[in-house]
Amino acid sequence: MGLIEDRLEEAADTAFSQPIPKTLGARIRFLLKQEKGVGRAEAARAVAEKIGKSQRTVERYRDDEIKTAKPETAALIEEEVTRLWQPLVRARRFQDAIATKGLKVDVRAKFGFKSPRGTTNDPRYRRMTRRLDADTTRALYEAKEAGADEDDLAQIVADGLRYDYFTDKGKRAQSLQEVALTSIDHIRFTLG
Repeated sequence: MGLIEDRLEEAADTAFSQPIPKTLGARIRFLLKQEKGVGRAEAARAVAEKIGKSQRTVERYRDDEIKTAKPETAALIEEEVTRLWQPLVRARRFQDAIATKGLKVDVRAKFGFKSPRGTTNDPRYRRMTRRLDADTTRALYEAKEAGADEDDLAQIVADGLRYDYFTDKGKRAQSLQEVALTSIDHIRFTLG
């Protein structure tokens, strides 16, 4: 996976209305609650299996007898909690973004430009935070799902920024034909 694809998934996966639980005990208690229809011991056994620990260790995490886990275990727990946290809220925010609200992008990369007179200047680094419209957001996620490569995804972001920022939604610089986005140092997306 490329950087843009990773960040798109991160945006969709972290579109919460509340942050995930912070402490190890709270995260384990949340995971235990997700094991519906089984007793406490069975739930602890199921969570233990998912994170590669013993049932007793999970129970000690739950009861705050152990307050920290090894980094690899903590990462597994965080990943599982993030995957299960507020699925309806995430789905609603994702639908809102591709239907009406769009996607906020914070990017630092090289931007180059083409107009009828040729390239206006050599690509240079810029950092900007802008909102991509719903059409661009939908195109990004559709291209990602279709297996588009990193360059294609970067071009969709560049086209969205051309429309939103460089041409001010078609109000200026109408001769600007293309914006190229290369050498991405940083990119982060936020839904809604």
